[in-house]
Amino acid sequence: MGRTLIALLLLGAMFALAWIYDPRESISAGSSLVRTADGDSFTIGVNKLRLDGIDAPEYRQTCRDAAGREWLCGEAARAALEKRLLEPGLVCKAQTLDHYARALATCSTAQTADIGAAQVRDGMAVSHEYYGVRDYPDEEDAARGAKSGIWQGSFTPPDEWRATQSR
Repeated sequence: MGRTLIALLLLGAMFALAWIYDPRESISAGSSLVRTADGDSFTIGVNKLRLDGIDAPEYRQTCRDAAGREWLCGEAARAALEKRLLEPGLVCKAQTLDHYARALATCSTAQTADIGAAQVRDGMAVSHEYYGVRDYPDEEDAARGAKSGIWQGSFTPPDEWRATQSR
């Protein structure tokens, strides 16, 4: 009887927690260490995050400039993100988890209202597209028109580049 009661109490507590838990968590840097992996992935302390709605070149990915010369676009995308993440007032709103257990988040600082939008606008990432709808269409069109970042020459879209790499 005692074990059954404990099991029922634990089960009830789990249901109550699930009922009140909001998965949209706000994560701020505060004094936590921020580490950048590439142009769209990073950690704040122990929290693994990925910017929602964008896809940046992988760290080891290269692109071609207008003259056809190879340049380190993945390193440039990471450096651009790192600079933004170090701005004061970093706050990320996590929406859900991706298949790597990273929080998909929209992040801002006191200087940058939407870091994902800024990465796309500067040509350091492309906007995700789902069924013909892009998350950041205006920013991507502006970067393409200005030939900023990856749009200055030619590049392999990050998802296609990842598919060609040996795992």
